[in-house]
Amino acid sequence: METFILSEVGKCRTWYKRDAVKGLPGIRMLDGVVTDAIEASSIGFNPQHVDIYSASWGPNDDGKTVEGPGKLAQKAFEYGIKQGRNGKGSIYVWASGNGGRQGDNCDCDGYTDSIYTISISSAGGGGGGGGGGSQQGRSPWYAEKCSSTLATAYSSGDYKDQRIISADLHNDCTETHTGTSASAPLAAGIFALALEQNPNLTWRDMQHLVVWTSEYDPLANNSGWKKNGAGLMVNSRFGFGLLNAKELVNLADPKTWKGVPEKKECIVKDSDFTPRLLKSEDEITIEIPTKACKGQDNYIKSLEHLQLEATIEYTRRGDLHITLTSPSGTKTVLLTERQRDISTNGFKNWDFMSVHTWGEDPAGTWTVKISDVSDRKQNEGRIVSWKLILHGTSTRPDHMTLPRVYTSYNVVQNDRRGVEKNIDAEKEPTMEKITTAKPTTSPESDGLEDAVKSEAMLRLLKNAFDKEAASYAQGLTEIPKHHYYYALDKISKQPDLKDRENSLYNDYIDRFYKNKSYKHRDDLLLQALLNIVDKE
Repeated sequence: METFILSEVGKCRTWYKRDAVKGLPGIRMLDGVVTDAIEASSIGFNPQHVDIYSASWGPNDDGKTVEGPGKLAQKAFEYGIKQGRNGKGSIYVWASGNGGRQGDNCDCDGYTDSIYTISISSAGGGGGGGGGGSQQGRSPWYAEKCSSTLATAYSSGDYKDQRIISADLHNDCTETHTGTSASAPLAAGIFALALEQNPNLTWRDMQHLVVWTSEYDPLANNSGWKKNGAGLMVNSRFGFGLLNAKELVNLADPKTWKGVPEKKECIVKDSDFTPRLLKSEDEITIEIPTKACKGQDNYIKSLEHLQLEATIEYTRRGDLHITLTSPSGTKTVLLTERQRDISTNGFKNWDFMSVHTWGEDPAGTWTVKISDVSDRKQNEGRIVSWKLILHGTSTRPDHMTLPRVYTSYNVVQNDRRGVEKNIDAEKEPTMEKITTAKPTTSPESDGLEDAVKSEAMLRLLKNAFDKEAASYAQGLTEIPKHHYYYALDKISKQPDLKDRENSLYNDYIDRFYKNKSYKHRDDLLLQALLNIVDKE
């Protein structure tokens, strides 16, 4: 069986034939202004020949954008799901986003928030002060939280991590392919193995396989894990856990896999609902009783995706916080505050999607809480309309007849290569040692603490963007790579800079995302910063 993967990343997309190593032809996609039509042609490219679409693109991860597929792109998704792979449905794998440093939330990304995509996050290190690396199963600094993430694959994290090595332009290789942009293609490769094992898997079969085999244990040391009403462990950072290729492929065995029942959709709304006012420090509670369309053809007994479609008008969109509690008691955050989102546009018929209640019986009372926990007294708006959309099956899927049993897992940090890497890394000075060390005459440490920590350093960085764009990538070959991570970590620990609306930090971030020449979303930041550090 030949499985084809279409990879969409950067300025081109490439489809891969799994059993043919030769020629990987590329098709330009993001070469210029991206329109709805261009996105649609990419999402719907040759759906009878391409089995898996791997996408590492989407709206800006700048902490203030709310954007999703346009009408044509949405139609392309629907066509691929209904007609792709001869009716079994195209497999859409989507990187969940790298805006963690900017306080972004992937529930504001309509591509990862779609029921048609498998949203993949990353396990890596160096974020949130937790340290560690990919092989230590930490949440990386770039990861975003959201309730639509289905699972996680490895990517790079801090400077002690092993690297993701991949092909690059001009017949070269690179070890700088990182972020969720690297995790999504790894997931696509795993799904290709499953399709080779069982070509008859539908797009929903694949999602069920991901949910049922992803591993909680390797990531258990991270906060945020909860057990839902169906006994499944889930986390806003990692979805249902780390992808397990062996278990996923084994479960997909056509000799035992029964396939999931027909998908049903039940819409719950209140035709008598009138708009309700919301102000700063207020909280609106909406109770939604439902029988999940019992007695009808679209009755749902076992839940898959859940969508809260809402129209909310508000003077500062980024101050809104939304939670949803299921009849089984599972509490899910559908939207968190985003400090950089000062838009007055609110949300218009926006689908907040969650997979956290997967497998639960949706009958009962759902509770939505919408609040503004900021101290901005001038904030005000109203909840205009809402509806709850339940997606699932009328009977419980065969593989879910018995509860899932979680067992210990041979985590990657026990791999011999990971142990050797950590031993080597221990010989190098850690961030904690550097920040607490006494003054030294070494040019690699002298002045680094003060220079990176001060706002004056950020002014120099701004000047670098203004005047030295042509020289970013020059003269960096002799700079130790761990300086990149030292510098980035220093900036990340300056909340007074990040939270200030008109701060130089935010001004820099805006300029960074408007720059069209970056190779990867963090390369220019690190290159410019270290160029300056080296001159210091």
